[in-house]
Amino acid sequence: MSRLTQGERIVLIGGVLLIIDLLFLPWHSVHLNPVAARYAEQVGFDPTPAAVQSPSGAYGIAAVIFTLVMVAQIVIERFTKLDLPAPGVPWAQVQVVAGVFVAVILVIKLVRDTGGLGYGAYTGVLGGLLVAAGGYTINQESVLLA
Repeated sequence: MSRLTQGERIVLIGGVLLIIDLLFLPWHSVHLNPVAARYAEQVGFDPTPAAVQSPSGAYGIAAVIFTLVMVAQIVIERFTKLDLPAPGVPWAQVQVVAGVFVAVILVIKLVRDTGGLGYGAYTGVLGGLLVAAGGYTINQESVLLA
């Protein structure tokens, strides 16, 4: 971890936590009476869907994919001897754009369906903002080093 910049640390830690949030924590919470809960369990209904599930699961999936790209780029560049192909813009700019995209898409997901929000929705939006801040910090660090 000592070879990482502050922005890279923020993206790695925030990104991993965000991916866990999006895949496993409840974004919506449906409160069912005991009879309905037993029936829901029998038919396979999940009363606490994660961000990648309905409603608006595509937003959660997009956030996971972009966060994975951000984390993978840092891990590959810093911890392996592989060289990634150079994109049309510097990787620092890709990080900031991807981070902002993740934050915006999670806010849109939150706003689209505000009924019965679970704690994963709030921690997920905070995680998206953290990843965006990390991408911004990476971009600023690259400007200072140039």
